[in-house]
Amino acid sequence: MLSTNPKVMNLIALGVAKLNYASLTAIRKYLGNDVELGLIGFAIVLRTRRDWFDYVEHHGLTEETLQKIGAHKGYTTSVSEIAAFTELSRSTVSRKMARLEDAGVIERVGHDRWHLLDFQHGEPSPPALMLKEMLHSYVTITHALERLVPEEVEAARFAARQQGSAVKPHALLEEEAELKESRGLAIR
Repeated sequence: MLSTNPKVMNLIALGVAKLNYASLTAIRKYLGNDVELGLIGFAIVLRTRRDWFDYVEHHGLTEETLQKIGAHKGYTTSVSEIAAFTELSRSTVSRKMARLEDAGVIERVGHDRWHLLDFQHGEPSPPALMLKEMLHSYVTITHALERLVPEEVEAARFAARQQGSAVKPHALLEEEAELKESRGLAIR
């Protein structure tokens, strides 16, 4: 449970504000002043990739697990699926997905079928650099909160453990991935 101490709550609010501001700033830096473009980009990741958190929690982050994750090519998505997931209009999603295609983030593989392009080794891509900045901010701010308000962080960590790896928003859960498999939407 979060503290009722206003001074502690101010520190938590500051940490959350810093984290979200850093993420939005990274999105703006790499995608321009278009937060919806970032929202749609992240939604595409979530709707084309399995949610591996539960698998890793049960099997560990072993070399075998990493190979399984690396071998998984993902699934396709559609404008309709992303529009429903983000609650944005189909026309907005369609325009933004075209921009993401132009930026080399996604690729059209059929009529209204899209898939996320994997990062290439070598020169870092803007999406990879954006994720690196966001992770750095997350780790830095989380570490500061762990030092400044350890009891609050431990209470949040305990609540998270009780919830397990079912962290929303979810990527594709097992039954959703199986449905995409059965519909022939897996990338080969």
